Amino acid sequence: MESVLQINHLSLILNGRKILNDVSMTLERGSFAAMCGRNGAGKSQLLRCLKGLRKPDTGEILIDNCKADEKTRMKRIALVFQNAEMQIVSQSVEKDIAFGPENMGLEKDEAERRVKKALSLMGLTDKAKQRPQTLSGGELRKCAIAGILAMEPDVILLDEPFANLDYPSTLTVIKALISLHEKGYTILVVSHEAEKFLAHTDTLLIMDNGSIKEAGTSSQIFEKLAHYDIYLPEKSSFEELTWLKR
Repeated sequence: MESVLQINHLSLILNGRKILNDVSMTLERGSFAAMCGRNGAGKSQLLRCLKGLRKPDTGEILIDNCKADEKTRMKRIALVFQNAEMQIVSQSVEKDIAFGPENMGLEKDEAERRVKKALSLMGLTDKAKQRPQTLSGGELRKCAIAGILAMEPDVILLDEPFANLDYPSTLTVIKALISLHEKGYTILVVSHEAEKFLAHTDTLLIMDNGSIKEAGTSSQIFEKLAHYDIYLPEKSSFEELTWLKR
């Protein structure tokens, strides 16, 4: 597989504290990757650096083997925040999804095509005219994902996408991510809730104290999660790490 995103020796210092410490990693095109780690490990700040919202102190970020500045990363890397409400800006689902393409200066026909495609991909076509505030937690998260899909990024980053969701909403989001992966999208999910979705991922990264400590296939690395205090159901196998089989 070819690399779509590569990080080389990234470091970040905030308020005199080293948040990221010589982080290097590679994300393959079309992969479904998970990043796990303790609270405070630096996961969310790493996502902000990748997106271009935070400038690292050292290191480089490459997209398709070319060094990518903040402007390039803002365009080609999408980030879905933990609080989906932060990304909802309009009074209807379709208008919210159209916000990104319209601000990119796309022609009306192209923007409408992207909105329809994103609605379809996220199973929200029948919700297009609804106010986002009337959606369930899972539907709201899908609306946020649809909004970034309409901008056709190379990589989709999600920060704790299952946080504060009930069981049905969690299933909705898991199924949506699996569907996107099957369609060839490159996805990186940051979550400490490995038991909910890990069996569907192909790549697993473990972050601790600002560094990537483990990286490899999910089936190989998952046994090391307990060492980093990542919760796993007792005696669970890798194949059982999903809520879809409950």
